[in-house]
Formats: sequence, C-alpha cells, structure tokens
Amino acid sequence: MPVTVVEGRRLVLTNLDKVLYPATGTRKAELLDYYRQIHSALLPHLRDRPVSFVRYPDGPGGQQFFAKHPPPGTPSWVRTATVPSKTHGTRTQILVEDLATLMWAANLAALELHVPQWHAEQYATADRMVWDLDPGPGADILSCRDAAFMLRERLAADGLQAWAKTSGSKGLHLLVPLADTPSDQVSAYAKAVAAELEATYPALLIASMAKARRAGKVFLDWSQNAAAKTTAAPYTVRAREAPTVSTPVAWDELADATRTDDLTFDITQVPDRITDLGDLLAPLLNPRRAHSLPQPPPPMRRPSHARTTAPTPRPAPAAGRIVLEPPIEVMRPGKAAAVPAEDAMPGGTRYELKLDGFRALAFARGPGRTMLQSRTGRDLAPGFPLLADAIAHLPEGVVLDGEIVATVDGVFAFEQLLRTRTAREADDVAVSYICFDLLAHPEHGDLRQHPLAERLELLTDVLTGAGPPLEQVMATRDRDEALHWRNALAAAGIEGLVCKGMATLYRPKAAAHRWLKHRRSDSTDARLLGFAGTARRPRTLLLELADGRTIATTPQLDTRQARQIADASAGRLGTPVRDPEHGQVFPLADPLVVEVALSTGRHATARFLRLRGD
Repeated sequence: MPVTVVEGRRLVLTNLDKVLYPATGTRKAELLDYYRQIHSALLPHLRDRPVSFVRYPDGPGGQQFFAKHPPPGTPSWVRTATVPSKTHGTRTQILVEDLATLMWAANLAALELHVPQWHAEQYATADRMVWDLDPGPGADILSCRDAAFMLRERLAADGLQAWAKTSGSKGLHLLVPLADTPSDQVSAYAKAVAAELEATYPALLIASMAKARRAGKVFLDWSQNAAAKTTAAPYTVRAREAPTVSTPVAWDELADATRTDDLTFDITQVPDRITDLGDLLAPLLNPRRAHSLPQPPPPMRRPSHARTTAPTPRPAPAAGRIVLEPPIEVMRPGKAAAVPAEDAMPGGTRYELKLDGFRALAFARGPGRTMLQSRTGRDLAPGFPLLADAIAHLPEGVVLDGEIVATVDGVFAFEQLLRTRTAREADDVAVSYICFDLLAHPEHGDLRQHPLAERLELLTDVLTGAGPPLEQVMATRDRDEALHWRNALAAAGIEGLVCKGMATLYRPKAAAHRWLKHRRSDSTDARLLGFAGTARRPRTLLLELADGRTIATTPQLDTRQARQIADASAGRLGTPVRDPEHGQVFPLADPLVVEVALSTGRHATARFLRLRGD
C-alpha cells in the first residue's frame, strides 16, 4: 500500500485505483487529488466546525455511512471536539483543519463533508444563516436561481448580504454571514421570511416540507439553521452519478445561466475555477461582513403588485394615462469576452458604464404612487422615498429602466444600499437613480417594440430639467472613449461596460436582441506589506494598491508561490502580530513589489501572479 507524508504526517493510502463513480470512471486517486488541489479554499470554511462525513466505501451506488464519531484507528494527531448531543449527552467529532486530516478522511471514501452553522466552541450560536433551495418535480436549478434572486432581495431589505453556491445536487445554497446569534433565533427569522416569500410568490415558492405540494415549485428549506442540522460544505464532492461539487457561484453567473449544465460543476472543473476566480465565498470569513438579524422577526407583508408572471400588455390608452403596469420582465445583458466593435451590434454599438446597485424599473404614477420594481417584482420605493418623490414629478405613465446606486465621496458603494434609510441619511450617503432606458410614455404608449435609438431620444426629453437624484447614464458611441472611461473610473467603482445595439428592441427573451456586458480585470503592481500564515509557509498576502486601498489575495498561495514569497521575505520580516481576520500576520519591514490580477466590481479580488524583479 502506498505511504505518503502530508505536512509531516504519515498516511497509508489504500485502493487508489478503485472506481468510485462508475458512470465517469472516476477513481479514488482522483478524489484525493481533487481535495489536495482545492484544500486552501476549502479548509477555512471547515475551521472549528465539527464535520459529519457521508462515507461510501464502494462509491455512491454502494453502502452509505453517515459518520459523526471518529472511526477506529483515527490517528492521534487528528483534532477533535466534544459537542452536545441530544441522545448521548455529548459526542466527539472530528475537526478538519489541515491538509493531512482532509486527505486522511478522503482516503476513507468520505465523499461528502457536512458542517453546522456554528463553531465547536460556541454550540448553537450561529455565525451564518443557510438556505437550501430545493426544486420539486418539474422545477430545476434555474428555478432555484430565480428563487435565489427573490430571497437575496428580501434579505437585502433587512441589511443582510447573501452569497451563493450550488448544492452539488439539484439546487442552490445561500449563505449569509451573521453576528453571533442563537440558532433558534436564526431559524425563527428564516422561517418567517420563507413564509412571507411563499405568500408573495405562491406559484414558484413553498416554505413547507410537504412533498405533495412541491410540484413545479422551489422549496425554501430554512430548517438547516437548527443547531442539530448540518449542510454540505463549500467545495465538498457529492455522492451523485458523477463527482459533482458544491461550488460557489457569482450572482452574475446565476443571472447569465440558460441551461442546468451552466450551474453544474465537477472535480475536473472546480480547481481551475478557484485559480481563475479565487474563493467566491471568502467574504463569509470576514467578520466585518457579519450583521445582526432584525428584531423581532419581520411581519408578513406582500407587495401590492407582486405577480409571478408578466401580464399581457394593455392596448395603448389615451394620452396622459398609464400605459404599463408592473411587474415587467427586465432585459438582462449577456457576458462578452471582449468589448464589441462600434459596428458589431444592430444599428451600431452604444457603450454605457456598468453600475453596481439595485436594478429597478420606475413607474411614475403620480404623488404617493411611484413604484420602483426590482427584477423580482418587489417594490423598493418605501426604502428610497427621495427617489420615489423625484419620479412622481415625471409625466404620469412614464416607465424607466435604471439602477439605484449609492455613492460615498464620489465612489460607488453598493454596501450602503443594504443599510437602513436612517443609517444612510445619518452618514449623508448620496442615492441616485441612473436611467438608461424608457419603456413607456403617456403620449407614445408602450415603447418596448421600438428601437433603442428612439427610446433614448424620448428618454432625454423626459429627463430634461429633472436633475438629481435622477440622472442619465454616461454613454458613448466611441469604443476608445468607452475603454478610457472603463479604466479611468475603475477606482470610482465602475465594473465595466454594458454594450447595446441602437436598433435593438426591449425583448428580454430574444437572444438576437440581447445586450452584452464586459467586466474589467487587469494586472497591476502592489506593495506587499506582509502575509498571513507562517514564516516558512505564507498563506495570504496583504497588499497596498496604488490608490492606497489594502486588499488580501485570494485564493491562498500554492506551495510553489508560498516558497517564493518566503525566500524573498527572508531578512525583511518584522515581529508577527495577531489580526482578527487573518490570524498571525508577519509584516515586512522592507515591502516587496508583486504583480496581481485585480478584478473590479462589488467585491474586488486580487490574485497573486508573481514577484516583480524590478
């Protein structure tokens, strides 16, 4: 039997050629290699959380063991924790906090890793909330995607931010970082929100566990927030026909998905995703992202115009009357690998700045009746009364498409939109509605079947004299000018460009008429101020960018990169300090210069590329 040494621990690996997934021919050795490749992203999400293993010695088609206790023969160096148990008083469970323990567990054919929402030292005190979106018969992961946006929006109304991952099976998981909260309070809140959303969107969502009622719907499983429950960990392999993985996904990925395969990932794909994207769930590990639940749990409320399908447009009424009623499906841009040429789109290309805020359709219906319809049909107007009042002064019947944005000192700050109105006003946060389309006009009727060029001409007329907080988006027909804007305004929070054909109609489901978005991602130099980890094994670099911002690299350094940084830092290290987010940090008395791939957007990320020799 092969013997290997992992981080100084001796492991005996068995049956490496055994096929665990007959459908794909995946061998046990490939499972071990997958966990080896992704351990730096996985382990932080397991740290100090008791792990429950789902073991399949003969693969998913064989016998299953759900193991909470350490098995006989567990090495003495494997860390454990004693936690409360309803049946035994207490029980001992394994903590998977290093590569050696992870490889040891994978060698036991522990295909799945499940963890609670609390840490071993704080039983039943949750630091995150989880939602399992499970499709019923006739629904699929794309249905779960629609439900995820509805849930995300509802949580944002309470100042909570959610991150998503696939379950690795049929659905999606949403994770929300929380300030320490008793698990029973988290469950009560989640149950109330689930019931509210079911009442609002009864054709798509269900909050009860009765399987007979789930056909064609998405079950909002809030129950996994109970202290006794566990959820599949990020990056865990699942015991399905193929070795699929519970994979973090960006919200833009969810929005762009058109097939279930777009949201299905296996062990051959995830390592490259981590290399390219970093750990998309890294913000969950940042204590500054954690917020408290609203108290008490929110009452039931239902948007006055919420529907689950778009209504049939009414015939254009007489001038001065309302033309379109909410909800209206919004047109979403697809992804573009490159910024299209000026003549690449129908009627010529228009380049708009891509903003980071709440997408909303604005319905001008007179004083006190404005509606700001989110992508999922929710009315955002109560949270933004100044915007609603400004829109109410437009001609009754106007319908705008745009983005609600917040700025602080001239920089777009999405996180400010998640705060309460009172908190924003106290800090003098500016909120605007940036318009980029006109869908209806009291004199010209429903404009969605008119070319974009005509809609924009009327939009300019409608907004003439309006002034802040209503603004028209910055746009140009000059590609070089657009690229200059994209780069020059990156520090202000501009994510990229949205590109539209001037002859396109407003047809959300028509691929031939879709818009395109291009995100900015560049390499840049940064000063290496220090690193987390050990002097011989740096884990995460702490950087200062040219504009003065500080940022930590993600994903964690691989072995080669860590050795490179350790060698270059020798003789430069100051006295290590303790950081609440990164643990032990070694500052550099004489900073080095490194090159990183810096992505822009709501959560900027920096991926280490190389040390600069100059």
